[in-house]
Parts: sequence; C-alpha cells; structure tokens
Amino acid sequence: MIYFFVIFVLLVLIFIYDYMGIKTAKTLCYNVMLMVLVSIAGFRYRLGIDTVAYEEMYHYIPVISEWTVNNIFEEPITDIGYMIFVSIFKTLFGSWEVVQFLIALFINVVVFRFLKKNVLYPFTAILFYFISVYYDMNFETLRQAMAVSCFLCGYSYMKERKYIHYYLFILLAISFHKVALLALLFPFIQYLRFNFIALICCFVSFFLVGYLNSRFSDFAVIFQSLYMDSVSDKIMVYAESDKYGGLVFRSIVNFINIAIVRILPIYVLSVIDYKFNNKISNQHSAMLLLYVFASTMSVSVFIFYRVMQFFTLFAIVYFVNVLSVFQKHDVRKNVLIVYCVLMFAYSSLPRFWHISDETGLPFYVRIYPYADVFTKEVDMNRENEYSAYGR
Repeated sequence: MIYFFVIFVLLVLIFIYDYMGIKTAKTLCYNVMLMVLVSIAGFRYRLGIDTVAYEEMYHYIPVISEWTVNNIFEEPITDIGYMIFVSIFKTLFGSWEVVQFLIALFINVVVFRFLKKNVLYPFTAILFYFISVYYDMNFETLRQAMAVSCFLCGYSYMKERKYIHYYLFILLAISFHKVALLALLFPFIQYLRFNFIALICCFVSFFLVGYLNSRFSDFAVIFQSLYMDSVSDKIMVYAESDKYGGLVFRSIVNFINIAIVRILPIYVLSVIDYKFNNKISNQHSAMLLLYVFASTMSVSVFIFYRVMQFFTLFAIVYFVNVLSVFQKHDVRKNVLIVYCVLMFAYSSLPRFWHISDETGLPFYVRIYPYADVFTKEVDMNRENEYSAYGR
C-alpha cells in the first residue's frame, strides 16, 4: 500500500537526518519526497469526493478564446482565480490530468518550502503533514488549499511588516477561495500570545459558537448586502445542512475529546517551551491561538474544520520544533512531548476508519485502493460512496 510505504520511508529518513543529524544528500532526499507526494496527488484518479466535483467542473470552465465579461467576471461558475488558473492550462494542454498535477505541484512546493524554512526537523514535519492535512489539501479542498498556499507565500512578508506585499498575496488567495478573507485580519492580531487566558477564551468560544451557529442566516444577509452572493449562498447551504449547520458534535464527551486531543497538547508544549525559555511558541503564536480557536469552533460547527487548514501547518511547525528540547535524562518532559505527538496523530488518522452513515463504508474508500490516471481503475465501493453524495 503506497501510503504506508511513504510513512515507512519517512520514518527511515527521520532516523537518518532528523535524529542522527547526517547531512549527506539531505536536500536531495527532501526534494525526492516532495516529488513523491506531488506524484501521489497529481496522478491520482477519482480519489477524493471533491476531486470528482472539480473534474466535472473542469468541463464547464471556458478556454481563453471563450472568455467573456459575463462568464469570467459577472457570473463565474467558481472563484475567479481558480477559474482563470484552470482556463489557462485547459487552453494550453486540454487535459484535466495535467491541471490536477499542476495544482498538486503548486500546493506541495509551497508547503515543503514553508516547512523547510521554519522547522528544525524537516522529515518529521513532512510526516506530520502527510498524516494530517495532506489528504484534505490535495484530494478534497483544492481551491482552499491553493488559497492557503498563497497565504503561506505572503506570510513571511507579514512577519517582516511588508504589508503591501502581504496583501497582494492575500488578494490572490481570496480569488481562489473566499475563506482567505480571514487573512485580511491577521496583521492586526499577529502579536497575540497563546497563554492561559487565551486558553480560557477558547473554551468560552465553545458556547459562543453555538449561538453564532443559530445566526448563520443573518451572516448570509450581511454578505448579500455586500454583493458577495456566492459567499451568502454557501453560508445558507451550511446553515440548512444537518451535517454542517447543526450542533452535531456539541456534547460534553466530544468537547472533552477535542480539549484532550488538540487543545491540551498545544498548552502542554507551550508550558515546556516557557520553562526552557526556548520561545518557540512566540514565532507563530497568533497562528497557534487561531488553530486552537478553530479546533474549538469545530466542536459545535463541524464545517469549521476547514478553517483549521490555515493554521494546521503552524501547529506542525510548533510540534516539530518543540522536539528540539527532547532530552533523554528528563523523563517527565519527554513523556509529555510523546503524549502531545501521539495526540496529534490521533486527531488526524482515526477519521479514515469512520463509517459513513449514508453508505456504511469506511472513509478510507475515498483513497484506498490507490488508482492512477494511467490505468484509470474504478473501485465500485468508492463509486457507491460518491453516488451517495450525488457525485
């Protein structure tokens, strides 16, 4: 199975380069893993329910010669940045498979560049990325992943206070997905710190989000008044959905689960970081706070797990860098760090074994068995899963 093979190779590379500290061919291996992950996503065939929807949409996106003011700017079938991106490469190559590969290339090059620039142990970071948001960013939420990638490109400019450059990247991100509107606010909150008071605020937000969830339709009216009908329509879809609009996970048990698995590990690591004065959390503190906040929001409104994509990579950077204070003689600290790493893995992997209420099939049928564009093998369980969701 290709996914377990990647994990095995990454564990070997982690031992060689991150643990042993060997430098020989390190950059080469890093780039090879980049191309491996690009190839898995780029050459996939009908893996991911949103992938199927994007492939269907591809046939309705006009080539450059068919551009009009109406179909590009006034009534585009999707976000204008994504539409223009696909239209250009559809004109050049006339193949969805090529467009799919280029999307995977763009997303993963940006992510790998970001991780290499910000982490001490790059192969550990790749492993965390692979088991957490790799599937979502490469198989499902492609437009949002492209928006996140644009944000990551501009993030360093925000840290350097080059706000004109930053906002140019954010405008590009918004053109791919409206969720990037959130990034307009990041420069104003970038100096927030993740501490105990912030943690309490996140817990309070659990109840606040429950109230806001009942006011989704009001938010839709606001966006409609701003002539952002596509955003308004999307909000109404989620508000009226039993899965995404309701308080499907709002219970004490699930709230405790989120607290133990996602929120507590970040707080524990921040305490360890503070104790050893490493100041690792200060590097991306606001993004960590927003990651915890989005995690809390997802308890009440599940669709907010998508918002977490903007911040999960920062959590990965934090988890990996805190491993640098891992010392053999400090057993208690090491146990806490291991607990945090295991909780991060637990928060990402079990969902693939979740049984669908609609089909009775496990979630992993969307990606297993792996199928590529060269053989185009069709898995009937996967097709039944897609049919249940109208694909």
